[in-house]
This record gives sequence, structure tokens and C-alpha cells, in this order.
Amino acid sequence: MPTAKKSPSPSPKKSAEPSLKARVARALGVSEAEAEERALRELAEELGLFDKPAAKSAPPESLAHGQPSGHYLPQRLYLLLDGRGLDGRGMPVEVIDLPCIVGSEKKSNVWINSPQIETHHLKITHEKEGWIIEDLNSEHGTFLGDKKIKRRVIQNGDEYRLAGYLRLRTELR
Repeated sequence: MPTAKKSPSPSPKKSAEPSLKARVARALGVSEAEAEERALRELAEELGLFDKPAAKSAPPESLAHGQPSGHYLPQRLYLLLDGRGLDGRGMPVEVIDLPCIVGSEKKSNVWINSPQIETHHLKITHEKEGWIIEDLNSEHGTFLGDKKIKRRVIQNGDEYRLAGYLRLRTELR
């Protein structure tokens, strides 16, 4: 009995440019599978494919008192320290636990081994108006440009200087 021969399916052309899924995953700082899952869940919710609204991911317990955006993909804050890292922008550290204490104490959320950085130099929190950076009365201060700051709403791309020399750049993703 003769069998039908399958014709080979045309192979997709390989592109040197990363796929959309890869670019989105990289921008969010998650795996491609997680980026795809989040996007599909949002589309399904918009199309009303769930009988009842799907439970949105709950914020961490530490964010429960703040006002997260309510959007399924919450805005995430990354700190990039002093140009260290493979791309020269800084080693990204995601702010997860709140309040996030940056200082020279080894138990700090972001530990900086420097004698000019206070044990508790600054604090990062999330409030109704967004991410907040607050200097904790450090001796050498926290600066945005040449201006010494006490408390400020963090903007994407802000570059702070701790103790006048250590660069701390912020990225909202």
C-alpha cells in the first residue's frame, strides 16, 4: 500500500534581529515564556474570555499599604550602580522589598561597601504618587545633579549621586 509522501514545509527565514517576544522579555527583565503568558492573559481579559475577572497578581505584602498601579504589569524599579556591568550602564538591581534601604550595613537591601556611604543612607518606597527616594539624613547627602535632595518622586533615568561620588541611576520598566 503506497503512502503519501509529505512535502517538506518551508523553513522560516532566520532574522538577525531578536523576535518581538525576546525584545519584550528583555525590556521587562523576565523570561520569554513569562512575557508571553502575561501578554496572553491581558488579551484574554480584554476579550472577556474569563467568566469572572481573573485575579490580578497581588502586590508583595510590603506594597499592600502603597498604591500600586493596578495594571497587570506593574511598573518595576531597577537601580543601576556606578556604571558597573557588562554594558557600562550599571549592574541592575530590582527593588522588591519595601522599604528598600541603600547603605553600607551588610543587612541593607542594597549594600554598598564604602566608608562615605552611611549604614542607612537612603530609603526607597512606593506611594500613591509613585516610587519615592528619601535621604535618611546622611552626612554626605544624596544629590540629583548639583542639588541636594531630601525626598523626591523617582523619574525614569534619574541619576543620583550618593556622598557626592557614587552614581545611582533609576530605570522604570
